[in-house]
Amino acid sequence: MVKFDKGQDRDWVMDNGPWDIWGYHLALRKWSKGMSLTLEYCKSIMVWVKLSRVPIQYWTKLGLSYIASVLGKPLHMDVNTTKRLALTFARVCVDMTATSTFPDNIILELEDGNTTTIGVEYPWRPTSCTLCKVFDHFDKNFPTAV
Repeated sequence: MVKFDKGQDRDWVMDNGPWDIWGYHLALRKWSKGMSLTLEYCKSIMVWVKLSRVPIQYWTKLGLSYIASVLGKPLHMDVNTTKRLALTFARVCVDMTATSTFPDNIILELEDGNTTTIGVEYPWRPTSCTLCKVFDHFDKNFPTAV
């Protein structure tokens, strides 16, 4: 749990996350009364995704959101993507569910009827249980009755 002295500092941290610090992924959520501090009911988590080979006509907020929506709910883009400083890839923060397959590519149908393949990379893939559909454990560590 982290407490901020200023609301604007908290908002900046929340708006620019999730964070990867020393190889550990920190997915931050704003505290609310009665919220659980465990991941047992965590059915979605924010993940930064790197999209490559994006056609130039889709290099807009709407276009990148459309592509990223295949993965989950697009939340925001990093500064370099927003300002179009590096057009070789786009970074989008996506709220992904525990049922996601984390695909390595997306087939995009273009306006002319042709298709193109968008590459997808994840700096971090959270483990999830396919039985419970949550991010806390994975099937191998699923608690079983004796």
